[in-house]
Amino acid sequence: MARPKKEGLDYFPLDVDMDQDDKIALIEAKHGVIGFGITLKLLMKIYKEGYFYRWTEREQLLFSSRINVNINAVQKIVIDCINWGLFDQETFDKYEILTSKGIQTRYIEAIVRRKSVTLHEEFLLIDYREHIGSSKISISLVNADNKEVNVNINDKTNIVNGDINPQSKVKERKGKESKGK
Repeated sequence: MARPKKEGLDYFPLDVDMDQDDKIALIEAKHGVIGFGITLKLLMKIYKEGYFYRWTEREQLLFSSRINVNINAVQKIVIDCINWGLFDQETFDKYEILTSKGIQTRYIEAIVRRKSVTLHEEFLLIDYREHIGSSKISISLVNADNKEVNVNINDKTNIVNGDINPQSKVKERKGKESKGK
């Protein structure tokens, strides 16, 4: 039986000077260490899921219950995170998800060694091709209709080399060839 495809990350890069970023500093200034902790917990949840986290009423209730913080406090902190640019406002308004360009960039850079990954096209804020480089990762995009489309990132090399015949390895015989009658 095949191993299930992993979507999220087991760990993510956390800068040691994260609290010096104005977006984080504003959250901590307004909400104290609780705001910082909730922001960090949200980032952990986002990266565990992949590069976005649905933020509907159901998820808000579960999240606040799991971290044992009043849901109203959590909602205020998330709204401030959105207002100060930690999460993308437009994507939140349109889809009720928490994500940002920075989150997506770090996610793509972390998954380049995987064999394959599925990305939701409508939630992407970055061009994933810029961050993949020469990786051989197979990308599938899920479009707005929830249909999965395979995307080959090596299309350019296939077009350039499309007219070149593949070489085959032929064994050479050692010794004289016999001539038939």
